[in-house]
Amino acid sequence: MVDTQVRIVNKCGKDVTKNGKEIGEIIVKGKAVTSEDLNFSQDGWLHTGDLGTMDEEGRINVVKSNHDINGTEEEISTFDIETVLTLHPAVEEVSVVPQPDEALGEVAHAFVVLTAGYNVDEDDLITDVKTKLAPEDPPLKINFMEELPKTSSGKILKTQLENK
Repeated sequence: MVDTQVRIVNKCGKDVTKNGKEIGEIIVKGKAVTSEDLNFSQDGWLHTGDLGTMDEEGRINVVKSNHDINGTEEEISTFDIETVLTLHPAVEEVSVVPQPDEALGEVAHAFVVLTAGYNVDEDDLITDVKTKLAPEDPPLKINFMEELPKTSSGKILKTQLENK
């Protein structure tokens, strides 16, 4: 993106070594990062919470998403659940966020916009996901929406979905 800076910083806020091995938090700053986004530092950097590495040529590799779900067995990426749901013909758009759960730690909560002309219920989509992902993955809740909240640049605002 034009006029956007990306850094990966360690816990002390210093840039990680560009060796493709040292892991840090991905932070961004620039015109494409709007005030609708949360978690800004005082100097204007948006802390994504995503962890990654940077190689010698500046390429970034995301190693852990901020939106991974910590169940009782092991973590699952919200990206994996989103990918499976997106493959369903009835799903136009989807975003998955972790939701606190007393017994399990967290469960997956999917927000789905259906493709025009399709009608599917929560059980159908949950069954589809469970047949394509590991059985020990955390339980899934689904809410259907007319549209997902987005920034002016079109990025889905997961932080707004986490509060629903």
